[in-house]
Amino acid sequence: MSNSAAQQRLIGLESSVLRSLCTGEESIASRERLTRELAAYPWRVPEHRVVYEALARIREQDPASLREQLPSQATRMGFPDVDWTLYLDGSERSERSLEDMVRDLISNSAGC
Repeated sequence: MSNSAAQQRLIGLESSVLRSLCTGEESIASRERLTRELAAYPWRVPEHRVVYEALARIREQDPASLREQLPSQATRMGFPDVDWTLYLDGSERSERSLEDMVRDLISNSAGC
């Protein structure tokens, strides 16, 4: 796979991971653990870093509260222009588990 194709694959995987985290369908403990595992991950897209940071700052929230608070949290961080429809629309789900996607993202980030 070319470097460009690998980068695009990682960017798509980043989006899938963030969408899964933002919908809040994982348990709070699982979401927090996976968010911690991503702490050192070098996000390829600046907006993805913002979404991740907003997620990391919101603790112990039920799915509805999480989705409601994410835009406000990003705005407080100085990023009011995030297109939250990309992250909060639960209609596009991955067939892979969030845990598998996070592991794949972390393991493949070193080579790109």
